[in-house]
Amino acid sequence: MDVVGAASWLVQVVLEKLVGDGIEAAWAAARAGNPGRDHGSEVRRLGSRLQSLHALLSKAQEHAPRARRRSEALLRSLRSLQSLATDADNLLDEMLYYQIHQRLHHDESSTYSNSSSSLFAVQLVEPNNRGAKKARHSGDDDTTGRIKDILERMCEAGHDVRDAIKMEKLDDFAAGGGQDDRIIRRGPTTSYSTEPKVFGRDTVKERIVGMLISSETRGADLAVLPIVGNGGVGKTTLAQLVYNDTRMQAQFSKRIWISVSVDFDEVRLTRELLDCVSSGVNKHAGITNLNKLQEILEEDLKSERLLLVLDDMWEDNDKSRWNKLLAPLRCSSLRGNAILVTTRNHSVVKMIATMDPIHLDGLEDGDFWLLFKACAFGDEKYEGHPSLQVIGKCIANKLKGYPLAAKSVGALLNRDLDGGHWMSILQSDEWKLQRGPDDIIPALMLSYIHLPFHLQRCFSYCALFPKGHRFDGLDLVRVWISQGFVSSSNKKMEDIGHQYLNDLVDRGFFQRSTYYSMHDLIHDLAHIVSADECHMIDGFNSSGIAQSTIRHLSINTRYAYKWDIYSQKFCSKDDFQRKLTSVGETVQTRNLSTLMLFGKYDADFSETFSHIFKEVEYLRVLRLPMLTYSMDYLLSNFSKLIHLRYLELISSGPGGPLPEVICRLYHLQVLDVEYWAHLSTLPTAMNDLVNLRHFVARGELHSLIAGVGRLKFLQELKEFRVGKTTDFQIGQLNGLRELGGSLAIYNLENVCSKVESKNAGLRDKIYLKDLLLSWCRNRFEVRSVIEEEVLESLQPHSGLKCLSIKGYGGISCPSWLSSINPLISLETICLDSCTKWELPASRVVLTVSSDDWTGSEKHIIFPCLEELVIRDCPELRTLGLSPCSFEAEGSHTFGCLHHATIYNCPQLMNLPQFGQTKHMSTISIEGVGSFPHIRLLVRTLYIKGCASPSKLDQILMLIESNLCLLEKLTIESCLDLTYLPWKTLSKLVSLEMLVIVDCPRLSLILYPYNQDGGNFSFSSLLKKLVIRACSITGKQLSHLLLQLPFLHYLTIGKCPKITSLLLGDVITGSDSSSTSDYLQSTTDGMLQIPYHLLIQLQYLSIDDFPDLVLLWKEGFHGFTSLRTLHITGCTQLLFPMITENKRSNKNSSLLPPLLHDLMVTHVDNELLPLLLSNLTSLSIFAISKSPELSSLVLHSCTSLETLLIEKCVGLSALEGLHSLPKLKHLRIFQCPSLAKTWCPSSVDRPDFSLHLDKIEIDTTVLFNIEFCKKLPSLRHLVFFMAKNVRSFTEEQEKALCHLTSLHVIDFCYCPNLLSLPKVLHCLPSLKQLSIKACPGIQSLPENGLPASLHELYVSNCSAELKEQCKKTKNVKCVYVDRNASKFIVICKLLRLYFRLLPCWEHGSNDYGSNQELGEAVSSWP
Repeated sequence: MDVVGAASWLVQVVLEKLVGDGIEAAWAAARAGNPGRDHGSEVRRLGSRLQSLHALLSKAQEHAPRARRRSEALLRSLRSLQSLATDADNLLDEMLYYQIHQRLHHDESSTYSNSSSSLFAVQLVEPNNRGAKKARHSGDDDTTGRIKDILERMCEAGHDVRDAIKMEKLDDFAAGGGQDDRIIRRGPTTSYSTEPKVFGRDTVKERIVGMLISSETRGADLAVLPIVGNGGVGKTTLAQLVYNDTRMQAQFSKRIWISVSVDFDEVRLTRELLDCVSSGVNKHAGITNLNKLQEILEEDLKSERLLLVLDDMWEDNDKSRWNKLLAPLRCSSLRGNAILVTTRNHSVVKMIATMDPIHLDGLEDGDFWLLFKACAFGDEKYEGHPSLQVIGKCIANKLKGYPLAAKSVGALLNRDLDGGHWMSILQSDEWKLQRGPDDIIPALMLSYIHLPFHLQRCFSYCALFPKGHRFDGLDLVRVWISQGFVSSSNKKMEDIGHQYLNDLVDRGFFQRSTYYSMHDLIHDLAHIVSADECHMIDGFNSSGIAQSTIRHLSINTRYAYKWDIYSQKFCSKDDFQRKLTSVGETVQTRNLSTLMLFGKYDADFSETFSHIFKEVEYLRVLRLPMLTYSMDYLLSNFSKLIHLRYLELISSGPGGPLPEVICRLYHLQVLDVEYWAHLSTLPTAMNDLVNLRHFVARGELHSLIAGVGRLKFLQELKEFRVGKTTDFQIGQLNGLRELGGSLAIYNLENVCSKVESKNAGLRDKIYLKDLLLSWCRNRFEVRSVIEEEVLESLQPHSGLKCLSIKGYGGISCPSWLSSINPLISLETICLDSCTKWELPASRVVLTVSSDDWTGSEKHIIFPCLEELVIRDCPELRTLGLSPCSFEAEGSHTFGCLHHATIYNCPQLMNLPQFGQTKHMSTISIEGVGSFPHIRLLVRTLYIKGCASPSKLDQILMLIESNLCLLEKLTIESCLDLTYLPWKTLSKLVSLEMLVIVDCPRLSLILYPYNQDGGNFSFSSLLKKLVIRACSITGKQLSHLLLQLPFLHYLTIGKCPKITSLLLGDVITGSDSSSTSDYLQSTTDGMLQIPYHLLIQLQYLSIDDFPDLVLLWKEGFHGFTSLRTLHITGCTQLLFPMITENKRSNKNSSLLPPLLHDLMVTHVDNELLPLLLSNLTSLSIFAISKSPELSSLVLHSCTSLETLLIEKCVGLSALEGLHSLPKLKHLRIFQCPSLAKTWCPSSVDRPDFSLHLDKIEIDTTVLFNIEFCKKLPSLRHLVFFMAKNVRSFTEEQEKALCHLTSLHVIDFCYCPNLLSLPKVLHCLPSLKQLSIKACPGIQSLPENGLPASLHELYVSNCSAELKEQCKKTKNVKCVYVDRNASKFIVICKLLRLYFRLLPCWEHGSNDYGSNQELGEAVSSWP
């Protein structure tokens, strides 16, 4: 860090305190204690001299900020000045502390001042003994005299600094002249690459070339494409690749490369352009006038298409200079000129880019390893020295893909291909110390040197945080403020601090996503530049040797402990304890300004920590994860840390209450106890922390601060609960004018008048963004008139972003929600449980009320509103909005609404015009007037319970602007819907899926209800169609299918007017006359699948058509692309195929040979073999409700992975399992005959094994020793709905012992099961055991549970079993009644499932839905 800047900053800190608001009162207090002495005037005179010194330092810093070396004389004088300034700062801090103490506790302070005139006689009263007094300090009795002495010494040191500056000739810079020849500069670059080979940049190079030669660029006036990235990442090399690409040469008749660097001089750059453009005659020789130079340049380039590369650009302050440079280039008669710029700063990108920038990061691991080997071994393909390869990969991982780092470190390694040499570099980070022109740290240092000092200071401080730390932006800014790094001005310090952070992001020192992070190499740079002031003790690798000048210290214990296999616990590493002790001996801990602790620790560490830091006194920032150790144990003199600004306390266990002494830390600005577990109370005198800006804690803790009105600087108060006592009256909010963020005011029923509520001063809180106004829902009395007056007086500032009103008992809403005086910045409005709210206010709430508005122009009332929520307002009848009609085009209620939720408002008669909003992404409407249940989620619309076609049309027009974007539409349970509004549906041009369910009167009329006379049309993009429980006829659906060329998913079910199914366009061949007559008589009922769907459909589900017949003798074989076929509840559909197969004598498969997923019901021994023959690709087969089936033969299904057999009561034989090598999942439910006959012989050959991963069964009969021996890889076993099982027999328990690979066992809904298997403890691999809805089980097995068990789930079982499980100690995680209520609901659904199998969800007979439902209980955590 620049020492001149550091000294200048410290002098400024002292000066600001000398003229601060509180210092005069402090001087007055000192004079009152000793009337004979008054040093105030002398101190003010010295302050004037210091102002002169500060001005000199500021000028020297401003004009020579990049000098690399300082003379020893200057360094000594600056360090002396810094030390004195720090002492003065501390003394002034204590003086201000005393002044605050005197103001808050006048009686105590007067006692002290009478006993002694010294500031250091101020006694801190311990909370447990208010009579006890501890001397703050010993020494000089005259504090003001000491301050005067230090200031005089600072002025003397200032003379030495001035002399040293003159010797170093820095005063020339203060006078505005000269350049320092010791400034770090990067050499000029050219278009010629010095790299023999470039690794890993082909993709990004192709992207850049494609952008520069694209039609958009060719048609642009002037395209500017920046490449942005940190120093050393390879921006210049990439630009050279692009520049020299042959396509660039063909596209651009003139290519120019200019190295810009720090000095952006438009005259110099224009002359360089002319140097490159001029051919032969140098027309610009001797010309310095910019205008003339630009005229020449325009003339020379008027017929040229130019590619200009500006390498290493830094200028980001003055866009006018950039525009001046580009002015003649924009005058070219040819379009398509392009500029490629490389820069480190995102701020440059923001200023110049016309195209999306290229953000360049490090190389991918594979490419970087090749580059690293080329640099370290001289050959990218080198495979020798295996040990060096291992070490090299460890080193390479540290370099994070930076090519320049690979060159720097590779050159160092290449000097000696010896394992010891390489290991020393790995362990010592010697490569970071390399300072050559091609080394990585100097490349990054250049970016740091060009930072202004205030950013250098903030950045270097971040060396205290561990590598990989995820910075919270708010927290980091608070720390900077606490250290005084953020200057105060007319803006809030938090805003200035965030600007600092954003500037560092723009300059590449931080990356920003949901959090802020720092690249490891940038973190290394922070350690290097802050070595004199900042130090981290790391359990893995200390950041160098601690200097005696260290003022900021952090300790990271993450790698400080290792697992001791003998004691079975984590123990501290010896070297970490030595590092800690060594730092304690080197660093002057008393003078530390920062002490931060990261990670967990034990009692030994706590003892060492307490001993080392027992004398800390001047801390400004303290971060302690306290765990179970008390504050006094860690820091014995915690009560003396009166300089503290930032305190973060973390406790993962029952840490107890906060110590009362915290309330005597009057300078405290940040108190962070967000991660103090179980904290439920606060110290009584929290309002003594008069400088507190941030109380970071849960909202309920904010509401416990009594007399919060004292905390004038508080930036956020999450909760305030209005009470009857003075300390909790709403007037406490009046003085908190800096409040920002969110504020929730509860118990507003305790406010008795509008005068009282107005005293909250909400309108003056201009920084407030989120406001909740809440009345208790269960209050004894609702006083509507008073509550209306109270709410009217709680008017917030017009800049409010989010407003929520809950439990309000008034009839009308306040006038400040009207368009006369609108909250135009509102982004969210939430009205919740406003049970009496009936009408808008008299001024027409939420609507247009302007005398100048004629209705001809568009008027947006809430231009920023993104979310509208109205819940549980049963009396609300109107929003005062335009009703949902579409004739009026003039008024828009919302401009950019994204989300709308209206729930349980039965009297509400109209809805907002969402159709006028182009940004809607979610709508949820339920229980609103005559409107059905409506749910819009991004591009999916769900409508349930619509009464009529006109209502459906009206609902669709609610989201008129979204209709063209909708991809899925579901219409369900519309009992009176007779037809669809095709005119409106035709606007759904992007629709891909249509679901119509349970609309018993709905038919698809062949002619539209409007008067255009043509047949209805539909979105040709539709890919999925689900129709169930409708009055649609086969002819109507056939007509619709003809219009869907891209359909690949079709589900139909329970449509009684569909009576027959025809596959293909026509029936040919020797059809009997009776068949022809049948077709003629059943035209309306016949569903004809068009030919294009035979070759296109991939999913077909036909469900619940008991009388449906198939008019296609070839079966379903013609579906050439079909992968999933579900035919359930269709008892007549498949059997005619048996007769046809016998008659033709072909014995061919009736199903598509490439079928992957098949689900059928109501089959028998004769039909099933015909269905399964030749299905060699079938991976999932589900069969159910087939009572006549006695044998299941699976020899031909060699690819089967999942087999589900349910409700086949006559099934007694299961053959061909040995032919299924891929079978992983087997389910057998409600097949009693199979269970009775199940034995080793019934599973084929005795010498084969089943490689099943999961079995689900409802009986234990299947389990015998021989069968279990055939399951060597079984991992998951489910006993579900085993109603007839009471216990396991001895043989069954022995069989279970053979399942040695079992990881999970579930016992789910086994109501009669009385005990668990006794041999559970013998299962060596068992990790999870679930017992759910098994009320008969009273206890765990007598022999206990296996040692391998990690998780135990118990819910809806006996109280005895649950209590025993809670006391189980050898299981890592025990969950009792976790989500029990949801489990009961699932059980009910499953019982329904087994009664109605196959169940159906939104018209999809997807057995997968059944499978997921069937597994829900066993997998529910």
